Amino acid sequence: MIKLEKPATPQILIDKSADWTSTLLALVQQYSEYSKIPTTVKETVLKNYRHVQIKEALYPSSNKKCAFCESFPEDSGNIEVEHFHPKSLYPSEAFDWNNFLPCCRKCNSAKSDHDTKTSPIINPYIDDPENHLDVETICLKPKDQLGQNTIDVCQLKGTRLYRPFSDLLVNFKQFEDDLKDALDELAEKNTPIKKRNHLIKIREAIDRLENLMKPQSQYSFFCKKTITSSNVYQRAKILLEKEDAKAS
Repeated sequence: MIKLEKPATPQILIDKSADWTSTLLALVQQYSEYSKIPTTVKETVLKNYRHVQIKEALYPSSNKKCAFCESFPEDSGNIEVEHFHPKSLYPSEAFDWNNFLPCCRKCNSAKSDHDTKTSPIINPYIDDPENHLDVETICLKPKDQLGQNTIDVCQLKGTRLYRPFSDLLVNFKQFEDDLKDALDELAEKNTPIKKRNHLIKIREAIDRLENLMKPQSQYSFFCKKTITSSNVYQRAKILLEKEDAKAS
């Protein structure tokens, strides 16, 4: 999970959210509570929060990943418009732009109607997940109760994340070994050209690693925490910074 920036409210919500909200609240009053509204009747109103203009505005803000687990749709079911505060409990926020986030079907199902007001979880549009989560081997590790709640409520644990995290970790460890060998071999290069060419290879290797940490990459939080905690990565970064300083 990474920090996200909410884009401007789409025009369709500026124009229609008040009317849609009024219609839904009238149904709640008519049937005495949200859960008693017939599904077909409720859907005639709720379908509006899945309007194409809302999706087109919302999904790019997470690089079309799930805002919670950072998976892509092909790995965890379709990305859906999720209500951070559940619409079943807070129908007045069913069409509130600030209450929407992109969520995969698995996280959406796990979160269900959890009351995020009485038992808060991380909202990546408001909270910086780095303040609340860390990584330990192939697991997300909470730094505080907000992080723990988020892991538990969205089920950010178990095979669905352990498996891809494990694959990433195995690949990284192999890459780390290769990078360490490259750093050790650099001292053996006895001509400026050989040293320069070897430095280019190291720089390219670092660039490939850092691409995994970019917001548009899958599981970028896990990759960033894993890579930046590597002594070999830090050693290579310091070396390249020194070389850049010499060249400037």
